[in-house]
Amino acid sequence: MNDPHVVALHYRIEHGPGIDWSRAKPLDVQDDRFDIRTENVRVRFDLKDHHATEEAARASVEADYIPHWEFEVGLTRGPDAFALRFDHSDIVDRDPTPGPPTLSIRAGSGVPTVSFDLAPPTPPAFPVPPRAIRRSLDIDSMYQHYLRHLGGGEPLPAMAYFCLTKLEQMAGGRANAAVTFAISKKVLDRIGELSSNKGGSSARKAVGSTTPYTPEEERFLKSAVKKLIRRAAEVEHGPDPSRTKISPPDI
Repeated sequence: MNDPHVVALHYRIEHGPGIDWSRAKPLDVQDDRFDIRTENVRVRFDLKDHHATEEAARASVEADYIPHWEFEVGLTRGPDAFALRFDHSDIVDRDPTPGPPTLSIRAGSGVPTVSFDLAPPTPPAFPVPPRAIRRSLDIDSMYQHYLRHLGGGEPLPAMAYFCLTKLEQMAGGRANAAVTFAISKKVLDRIGELSSNKGGSSARKAVGSTTPYTPEEERFLKSAVKKLIRRAAEVEHGPDPSRTKISPPDI
């Protein structure tokens, strides 16, 4: 090609047996850098900027867009619910040698590994990509602990305590974390209390080994940690005057 231009990138949605995106309502999203069409477990990025190579085009969506989309769905639906895997690209020549026009399609490597349960849940719509979050090493560490818990690999008290402690380290203490991340200190104190002093057979400390969580306490911990992680990603993205404090009624 004399002047290659990547027109579009195509991805497939991979997921575990607990969910089926194949019948979700199609989703169209417009971004400054590309238009997105999601339909039938396929995602197409129509690029607005010029990229001469597939590698450069993929970097524009895989560096800070697709990971945030997967992060958002993971928080909402748990591990193995939504991952984008590259399939192929559409490339044209903007200065072709005279002759019939051509379209080059470069196929990605790998074979789809989508698996289905007999009757997995079918969401009515595809998840909308988030616009105001940013991941970091600290946020990803909390996120991975959270996913491990949802997948049965980490007890709830240990996961909640780790995430609370990491948030406090990021801000320089619990009081500072409440201010920095606009989360009520009552919420943080409650996470600390439940993750340290209760939990039954999964308790972190002996003091909590004889006191299992009530269903409401378990629900609170999971919901609070999920909101804590997402709020950390929102703050990492940047300041927002309209951001409201997360308080006990929000959990």
